[in-house]
Amino acid sequence: MMNGYGIKDGGEIFPVSLQFGGHKLCGSGRFSNVYCGQMIGPIKKEVAVKNVWSDTETRHLPTTQYPEVQILSEVFHPAISNLLYFYSRNANNKTIHCLVLDYLPSEMAKLRDQGVKFDVLDAKFYTFQLFCAISHLASKNIVHMDIKPQNVIMDRMKGLLKLADFGNARRLETSEKTGGAYQVTRFYRPPELLFGCEKFTPAIDIWSATCVAFELFANRVLFRGKDTKDQIMLITGVLGYPTDEDIKSMGVKRPRVARKEARGIETFTSKMLDPDMYEFMKSTLKIDPKKRKTAADVLKMSVFDVIKAVPRKKRSNGMEVPNVIGYTEMNHKRECIEVEPAPADIETTEKAEKESKSSSSHSTEEETRK
Repeated sequence: MMNGYGIKDGGEIFPVSLQFGGHKLCGSGRFSNVYCGQMIGPIKKEVAVKNVWSDTETRHLPTTQYPEVQILSEVFHPAISNLLYFYSRNANNKTIHCLVLDYLPSEMAKLRDQGVKFDVLDAKFYTFQLFCAISHLASKNIVHMDIKPQNVIMDRMKGLLKLADFGNARRLETSEKTGGAYQVTRFYRPPELLFGCEKFTPAIDIWSATCVAFELFANRVLFRGKDTKDQIMLITGVLGYPTDEDIKSMGVKRPRVARKEARGIETFTSKMLDPDMYEFMKSTLKIDPKKRKTAADVLKMSVFDVIKAVPRKKRSNGMEVPNVIGYTEMNHKRECIEVEPAPADIETTEKAEKESKSSSSHSTEEETRK
């Protein structure tokens, strides 16, 4: 058992004893490892445990003040990989922040790489769940800032999706927040950031989520630029060069790329999607972020009518479409089970410790941030 913290509604934390069964490494990156396994106490549930190594900015912070913990303490939604508990430990003279999160067995990027294709019905309700997640974040004045297939987890059998990895998420104290423009993985980076805008808004997530939604339907990346300039050329070639109004709205300089006549999203994608899907994409893939539909408005569009049909539609695996209508509600209550903390912090498995130490020295996943 080990000492940790749970979270009540409203973000209040409380001490709790945590107990786990065996873990296995299921993902690793430059700054973190993710283990999946069984939680035994205070609840019995399959969970993911994200171990994050302190960087220069956070090395003196206790885990209660770690930015990702603070942000995840404020949100709770069925389409988000929620923070259930957290604790800390030390290894190699570093503090490791350990986040116990909701778990789903598949990652969208890995399914895509395996050649898995989603039918239209599945793609629609996965997209619906994704936009429910970012609608919830927007209601809390939070932007995820790195929506991409690697950060979307799924249960294909049940038809469930959760948005994961809030390591880059930002809290917006006002409607906008100044920060560096070098954010969001390139293929999913919106025009305002590509042009150098340093104001973060929920419209960033709208663009990224639309690009991810396209992959659910088409099984390929929408805008696959070789570098930043090529990414800008691709987008402006499809949507057109930004107008004077666009430039003024974003507060950026004009991009130095050739001005070509816009091809349009239908031509660019060979008219492979249904009309209602193109209506959705045209409303969210706007150069000017202020002109993009909000997530709450997207959820009302006709593209999702099939999800709301009664009786519920049957999926290709014979199961009904999940009942996700309640996902549009912004307030979901946390389960709150308080257990007295254990007298000592005892690691559950030596194997997990050894794997964590060996994995902290290298990364198996490269981010595309050129």
